[in-house]
Amino acid sequence: MGHPSTWSLLVALVAVYLPALAIPGPNFLAVTQASLEVSRRHGLATALGVASGSTLLACLAAAGSGLLLGHAGPAQRLAALLGGAYLLVLARSIWRQSRAAQPATALRLERGSVPASYGRGLLTNLTNPKALVFFSTIFAGLLGAGAPWSARAAAVATIFSCSVGWHLSLATLFTRASVRAAYARMRRGLLRATSLLIGSFGLRLVWQAAAGR
Repeated sequence: MGHPSTWSLLVALVAVYLPALAIPGPNFLAVTQASLEVSRRHGLATALGVASGSTLLACLAAAGSGLLLGHAGPAQRLAALLGGAYLLVLARSIWRQSRAAQPATALRLERGSVPASYGRGLLTNLTNPKALVFFSTIFAGLLGAGAPWSARAAAVATIFSCSVGWHLSLATLFTRASVRAAYARMRRGLLRATSLLIGSFGLRLVWQAAAGR
């Protein structure tokens, strides 16, 4: 861990990963919606699910599967189709929520909904095209074929720390009373914008997979 090359790798990894985290996408939307629409616990659970997905993808890439995933055409297209279909179903669900006055109360009463929020965060990240591309190309490329296992483990730990810190911060921010009050005033429009945005992600993913891209 103390080898200069390892530190250089980690600095480069943080430099490219933090901006990628900050760009709003399916993960960002999943965490913020759970925090605003349901509860703090659900938001935190979703955040941990997203972070778990990042860590799993980092482990696969560090073990050498990243470059394989980046070149496995049929498998990658199948994953893209399934991920796109999932995002379209999620978009439809969010649009339906925008028609309800107070959907959050009913959601809080569902048994097992906190573990379900964790699973939703995990699945959202594992089917997130941005995450798949990042870990199968940029992350795997930074590690290279000759990186020692200590550097690979440090890289995975860095991904875990950054992802957990960022997504838990999002979940905490979007459960603040001031943020929730502002959201309540704009809820319907924001939900519909979120639905359209996630739906566009899904449509683009399905179209690219069907076109063989």
